[in-house]
Amino acid sequence: MSEASVEKRFVARVRELLVSLPYDLKVLFEAMSDEDLPREARELAVGAVVYCLSPSDPIPDTMGLVGFVDDVVVSRIALTKMLEVGGEAIAEYPARFGDQFAPLEADVELFRAFFGETLKWVDWRMNKLAAVKYKGKSVADYLEDEETGQRLYEEGLEFTTEYEIDDDAAAKLVSGKPILDAFRRVFEVESARQ
Repeated sequence: MSEASVEKRFVARVRELLVSLPYDLKVLFEAMSDEDLPREARELAVGAVVYCLSPSDPIPDTMGLVGFVDDVVVSRIALTKMLEVGGEAIAEYPARFGDQFAPLEADVELFRAFFGETLKWVDWRMNKLAAVKYKGKSVADYLEDEETGQRLYEEGLEFTTEYEIDDDAAAKLVSGKPILDAFRRVFEVESARQ
């Protein structure tokens, strides 16, 4: 498949995923509060939520649509990793949240085809999600303290309520180049830290 064809498929799919990001967050919040899930899966969920809500992630939301694509990619890869570590408890999630899980494998394959090596920085972040801090709280704080977890949930509700990317807004994304450029810049910085 040609680069142009991969880019065209990527842009079309990312437009859809930008619109559905609040639904990915809903699944992540569900997993965060699901005490039947293994701790590692719940930590991935909280880490991905924190990544999406944080205004200071590596590709800031102030960059417009490009600034939300990394949130989409992180949330989709986190959901994939949760399936890997979630054991029997997560087995019901694909049926309960079919719209989020049915295309998951194809989405991640498309990300890897489009980004190539530059996607490695997201994989490196996945390995560190359990150690992130947000507003002075750790992932463990959000899982173990009900009040702290509730504040994160409320912030997520506010984010999803105020989220303004609809089909018309997402249609303004016409090229994958600015996204790839942003991911390459982060990859260069993260590579130097490895």
